[in-house]
Amino acid sequence: MGNMKKTVSVIGLGNRGTEYMGFLKAFHSSKVQIHALCDIRKQALDDFAPQYSIPRERQFLSTDEFFSQGVISDALIIATQDASHYEITKQAILTGYKLILLEKPVSGIKDEYIELRDLARESNALLIVCHVLRYSNYYSKIKEIISSGQIGDIVTINHTENVGYFHFAHSYVRGNWRDEFTSTPSIMAKCCHDIDLIAWFMDSPCISVSSVGSLKFFRKENAPHGATSTCMGSCKAKKNCPYDAESLYITDPFYKAKFIKYMGRTLTGKAKNSKKDIKNAIKDGDYGRCVFMCDNNVCDNQLVTMTFANGASAVLNMNGFSDKMFRECHIVGTKGELIGYGTKLKMNIFGGKSKTVHTFSPNIGGHVEGDIRLVAGFVKILCGETTDLTDITTIDATVISHNIALAAEESRKSNGATVLLEK
Repeated sequence: MGNMKKTVSVIGLGNRGTEYMGFLKAFHSSKVQIHALCDIRKQALDDFAPQYSIPRERQFLSTDEFFSQGVISDALIIATQDASHYEITKQAILTGYKLILLEKPVSGIKDEYIELRDLARESNALLIVCHVLRYSNYYSKIKEIISSGQIGDIVTINHTENVGYFHFAHSYVRGNWRDEFTSTPSIMAKCCHDIDLIAWFMDSPCISVSSVGSLKFFRKENAPHGATSTCMGSCKAKKNCPYDAESLYITDPFYKAKFIKYMGRTLTGKAKNSKKDIKNAIKDGDYGRCVFMCDNNVCDNQLVTMTFANGASAVLNMNGFSDKMFRECHIVGTKGELIGYGTKLKMNIFGGKSKTVHTFSPNIGGHVEGDIRLVAGFVKILCGETTDLTDITTIDATVISHNIALAAEESRKSNGATVLLEK
């Protein structure tokens, strides 16, 4: 009995869910096996069930059907679209699941994520939220240096999330996170990662938030002359448009090399895609729409200022127009500073020498290896190999970052008025 593998069921077979399944299979198959799959798309079940030898009786097309079976695995991964997280997670806890890994954000409604936190506490369930950046070696090293006292007490943090013009257009203009009412505001959907990092580094309650931002560019009035509602028709502006869908998804070498494996599946709903599949998808679907004529309403730029109980402050800048996707972080302490650019980290000690801090970041699986390390931590907990939850992003930690994100939106919609957070 002691050699029996632990079992994991997965709800949501999108990019994140299937990526985590792949990590479990590739690196943890001696300890863990995928037991059941649930997705509203039959195509997704047909694509992935054979890869994990999941029989038909453990393939589910609805969460109601899945939960009607009771607790059928040792742990559960929920990787569905944002708007469904609350209901599915609540169902999971009430059904009796004690270990749940939930994709972020939990919810854009405060009462909902507070309820899930309280339910998890009452049920003695461990609800882990995928704030994957904490798990990367790069950000772990930054936290280690801060905790060591080498740069003294933090005075301020200046953090920039450069989303990437192509990524912003894909996800937040044409894609699933374009509408704050069916998803969450972009400061929550994209930057709850970054807010979680800032709160983690500060290790002090955030007491006030102010924010400004807007949907500045991706609007109908900014469409170039000759633009049409879709990129694959007779659009006269496509030749000089960096957002042309045909260029981004089919011909652009950088985009193809880095993203088509994942984005192609988003476009077509199929695990494997030909050039023809992609072309047909952008011709007929959401991802072929002109970025200036979509039904998007989330901010493409936003600045958030935070003050903390320890007297320190932080600024988060979300920028949807960078050439590449990367994060910048400048942490200033009383004895020194840390300057992070992408995955490069430099430490300056005042009155001393500067040095480059080496952080091993192979970037396996994205988020500077945060995804793969998150799954590894999840497996350790599942298999009883650790009880240390010090740096685990539980629902309790998530409440902190989500409160800040919602306060930022409240402030932005109130023309930057300061919002006080509960102590």
